[in-house]
Amino acid sequence: MKPAINSESIVRAKKAIRKTIIQKREKLGDLKKKENSIAIAKRLFGMDEFKKSKSVFCFLSTSAEVQTDWIIRESLSLGKQVLVPLLDSEKASLQVAYISSMDIEFVAGVYGVREPAPKFRKEAQISNIDFVVAPGLAFDIFGNRVGYGGGFYDKFFKKISRDVTRVAIGYGFQLLGKVPCAELDEPVHFLITEVTTLRCHNSKGIKV
Repeated sequence: MKPAINSESIVRAKKAIRKTIIQKREKLGDLKKKENSIAIAKRLFGMDEFKKSKSVFCFLSTSAEVQTDWIIRESLSLGKQVLVPLLDSEKASLQVAYISSMDIEFVAGVYGVREPAPKFRKEAQISNIDFVVAPGLAFDIFGNRVGYGGGFYDKFFKKISRDVTRVAIGYGFQLLGKVPCAELDEPVHFLITEVTTLRCHNSKGIKV
């Protein structure tokens, strides 16, 4: 069920949501952020889809986001292949690279997002991915997400099979009743916060 509002209204609405959520995240203390991140990771580890996965794509978190280092370390310790994003701002596209450890050198990429240093990255094909952990600023029960405005993940989702499990992770206040979405926006299948694991209503590709 997509809201009947024009694209300009969607852009304005998303901008307002981003501002509100960023302000709320800035007020979250380091201890609470760590506690919530651990709770979210444990929920993700409990998913059957995660347990069955062999190749996990996971974003490298900034200091403000749900912390993903533990998710990546645990995935590696379980023998899963782990892929992380490489953002290309000129092409507005997202490439992927394998990493073998979190104890490697990272560099600041687009928007200050961590990326493995060139000598530690091995570029990979997105066709190898069977489980995705995605970031975002706001989400709703239909799987709609408001990102940071670059469109990287919407384009990325269009390139991978719809059978690949897409999980967005965020703090509880990032789950809203309904977020604005446009035709090009791509939903996720699951949303995990520190208090809930939500199977989104359109997780089987059904438009609601």
